[in-house]
Amino acid sequence: MVQFSAAMLVCSDLARSRDFYRKIIGLKLRSDTIPHWVEFELAGGMHLYLHPASDLLAVRPGSLQLAFTVENVDLFVADCPTLEVPVLQYPYDEGTLRIAVIADPDGYPIQIGSRRRG
Repeated sequence: MVQFSAAMLVCSDLARSRDFYRKIIGLKLRSDTIPHWVEFELAGGMHLYLHPASDLLAVRPGSLQLAFTVENVDLFVADCPTLEVPVLQYPYDEGTLRIAVIADPDGYPIQIGSRRRG
């Protein structure tokens, strides 16, 4: 049986992306070996790796979309302009979820969602 274990994003500036995923998204940093890679711990034993761009690996926003759950997506997105985080899609209702889409420092779309209240 195959089990998903990690996702890797190619980044133009590892330190900037590390700070975004740690400070804005709130992920737990597992390993920081800049300039080689950065590793975050996700739920269920999974990981998010940040890798520097190279001749073989290019930054390609739109080729991958990550999704994270927060307590309240409206409050989360309200802070984005102050933190200079682009909001690609403001919160909207989708079934039992409330969803928004922001961009990371390289322009990768990041879905942020929470359960709808009431």
